[in-house]
Amino acid sequence: MTRLLLHHPASSVLLASLGERFHPGLLPVVPNVQAGRDLRGSLRGAGRAMTLTQWAREALQEAGWTPLRPGEREAFFREALGELSLEYLGPLIDRPGTLTRLSKLVGELLRDHLNPAALLDVASDARQRDVVAIYAAYVRRARAERRFDLTGTEHFASSLPSLRPRAAAVHGFVYFDASQVAFLERALAEGSLVTLPLERGVSALRRTEETFQALREAGFEPEVISGLPNRNGDRLVHAYLTRTPLPNGVAKAEFAEVEAEVRACLGQVRAWLAQGSRPEQLAIVVRHEATYLPTLADIAREYALPLTSGLQVPLLETPLGGVVQAWVDAHSRNWTYPAVRRLLTLPLLRPPFDALRQARRLQPACPPGLDAWGDLGWLALPAQTSWRAGVETLQRLITELGVRDRCKRDPVLNVALRTLVDRLGAEARREESCSREELLGLVTLVLRTATVPALLGRSGVRVANPIAALGRRFDHVWVLGLSDGLFPVRPSDDPLIDSAVRAQWREAGVHLPDVTSLATVQEALFLGAVAGAWSDIVLSRPRRDAGGRALRASPYWLRLGPAPHPAALPYGSEAERDLAAALTGDVSGSVLARQATEVARAGGLTGPYQGQLAEGIDVNGRRWSPSQLHAVGACRFRWFTQKLLGLEEGLDPEADEDRRVTGTLVHAALEGALRGWAPGDAPDVLAERAEAALHRAERDLRRVGTLRPGPLWPVQFEEIRRTVLKALRSDAFLPPGWRPRSPEQDQEFTLEVGPHVYRFRGIVDRVDETPDGLTVTDYKTGSYISRVVQGGVMNLEVQLPLYLHATGAVSGRYLSVEGGKVLKMAGRAAEGGRGKYEWAEHQAQVQAFLQDLGDALTAGNVAPNPDTRREACGYCGVRSVCRDAGGAGEVGA
Repeated sequence: MTRLLLHHPASSVLLASLGERFHPGLLPVVPNVQAGRDLRGSLRGAGRAMTLTQWAREALQEAGWTPLRPGEREAFFREALGELSLEYLGPLIDRPGTLTRLSKLVGELLRDHLNPAALLDVASDARQRDVVAIYAAYVRRARAERRFDLTGTEHFASSLPSLRPRAAAVHGFVYFDASQVAFLERALAEGSLVTLPLERGVSALRRTEETFQALREAGFEPEVISGLPNRNGDRLVHAYLTRTPLPNGVAKAEFAEVEAEVRACLGQVRAWLAQGSRPEQLAIVVRHEATYLPTLADIAREYALPLTSGLQVPLLETPLGGVVQAWVDAHSRNWTYPAVRRLLTLPLLRPPFDALRQARRLQPACPPGLDAWGDLGWLALPAQTSWRAGVETLQRLITELGVRDRCKRDPVLNVALRTLVDRLGAEARREESCSREELLGLVTLVLRTATVPALLGRSGVRVANPIAALGRRFDHVWVLGLSDGLFPVRPSDDPLIDSAVRAQWREAGVHLPDVTSLATVQEALFLGAVAGAWSDIVLSRPRRDAGGRALRASPYWLRLGPAPHPAALPYGSEAERDLAAALTGDVSGSVLARQATEVARAGGLTGPYQGQLAEGIDVNGRRWSPSQLHAVGACRFRWFTQKLLGLEEGLDPEADEDRRVTGTLVHAALEGALRGWAPGDAPDVLAERAEAALHRAERDLRRVGTLRPGPLWPVQFEEIRRTVLKALRSDAFLPPGWRPRSPEQDQEFTLEVGPHVYRFRGIVDRVDETPDGLTVTDYKTGSYISRVVQGGVMNLEVQLPLYLHATGAVSGRYLSVEGGKVLKMAGRAAEGGRGKYEWAEHQAQVQAFLQDLGDALTAGNVAPNPDTRREACGYCGVRSVCRDAGGAGEVGA
């Protein structure tokens, strides 16, 4: 009696032949747990089915080996490398990602069942010797401690002296790697059966044929099975291999992007369910899970469809993991304002206050630490703590900031929280002390190694990668993402052991699969995944990825040839049904009304959604500042959204210092220079007072958090100091005959314009007694002067006329500190030059502006009204919510 290797290209024919030969003494062995359930339903008298990895795992545990838990893998690997002296990788070993890459490479060498001693003989340079030394050290430590990881299960089990062969029926695989072949050679007793879906001499099945040859060399006797397939999936495989027309029941569809593709897929799934198929008998096959699973989960919730998946994702990639990682990051960044803001404004948290409102309130100063946010000091761990106390702090965050309450309504969050608590619970029982860094390192490790289901559900439509679909039988299958780069994913060699090294090793007798072999693995998995479809199969692809990049068709898609488009796909929701009806002209009245609104908004017409308020704004009831008047005079809509709705664009607290900080320091220095001024003060006295005031202002800004100096701040501060001293020495700063009367003072005053009474409050930088009368000076750090729109042009200056009205001065001027010169003048002293400036006309223009502004705001008109050159739009922070179509608007329009 021998061990048979049954082969035929159709999985259904192989299953039928296996059923004829099967008897209860054979152990069913399958590629995944779900395939075991399907196989037991097809075989009479079949007992417990297990995967090949489960069988190898049980054999190792019977021999006294212990599996590595997820949290132990990295530490085990690092300790295995601890005593190595590396030539090439020594300087790189501590770089982020190096250990992860090496771990994956070691896993590949284990699956290829390579002997470390044989590798030592073929390693020819420092890089190769380092890789082989790492592999040998890992294998040596694993054997010494009898510990094994998932990737090395079959490798280590195949060499167990105590391994007892068993008769088994191995079905559902499309290929075996070298370690699996080695395990089957020793573990399968006489009378065992192995099936392989193979058509000899077909390039698409190269990887399967390599497995066939390896099993023959291991002593398995091949036997060709005859018969015709009875599954549509097998017929599709036959058409693929022979390049013949696709069978009935196979459809192909292209979509503009991923979301449209997923919506069509889930809409068809709803139709299959409505036709009577059970959710467990439907499959959605995806290869690039990172692209599809989030979109599938979101749209399935919208459609109320049950989905399930065997894919596990790290806790770090869940919303709960994001919260915990933000807490860890806040410690590493010493609780700076951006770190605290990011943590407390995460959507999952519910602090006992409005976190977004508090963040906006604190935005100007951006104070570091937790004190400014309320009684939250307990969130910060002390430098020395204990394992139990640290974990209790994290649990308190979860409880008091609302995460635990939300678990009652969100089962996915509940599973993630339970996983986190269970993993950290073991550490919480340790009473010894630890440092803050040790505890945060543990939390980070748990976030990276603990996993939760990507799609939670005990039962539902299966979202399966190709390996999870092997050996299964489904009524209907939809394969997503048949675009190049998605399915198949482009394979690549590991850069440490590239194609040239693999070819060199192959010539020396050490076989390590190259890129071509890895590509044929994906092709075999694709054919194995679609072979399980009993009836309908839909193949689809997106023409663009999530970033809008065009995607070429997959080689599998091209080889399958033409196929009909699926029949009119059902809609997944009523909203989609209404949209489709609207596109054909069947538009409801409510949709037409919304359409008219959008057309009006896009056309810049005044309406309820284009800056026309139901109630006006009381100009008399507001307190105005010159800067606020400039904002509303540049564009009413921008002023309304920023000032009244609070949509102002916040400062980046981690950016370099902005002009406002520089302006504050410059103003403080110039004010200090003139404070206590007396006739005859020498320039050196003014400079000394200015420098002292500048240093005081810097200390004050540091204390309140407005100034967050970076590494170049000493250089920047020196530039500010020199700018101030240069301005003090300029002829324009204090001309002969001028006497400073009052440096920097608050001014409150009113101005009546028609029916409107404006109440103003502003800071006048300086008032001087001059030969021409009182003169107001307003400092400008650079050369920019704010203006408002007049006649479609931003050319009307309003601040100086207001300050002249408030102080009774006869003239005013803007003085550039950086340039040491007068930029512009207003009042009587400005008349008589080359220009045609008239003070009375300037006053009349300001009065007309205030009159028109008051009329517009009282009428509730805050529509966009930028200047014709769109200067006001250049640095607008609310352009995303503005529907200005490009036409110039008059201030009073």
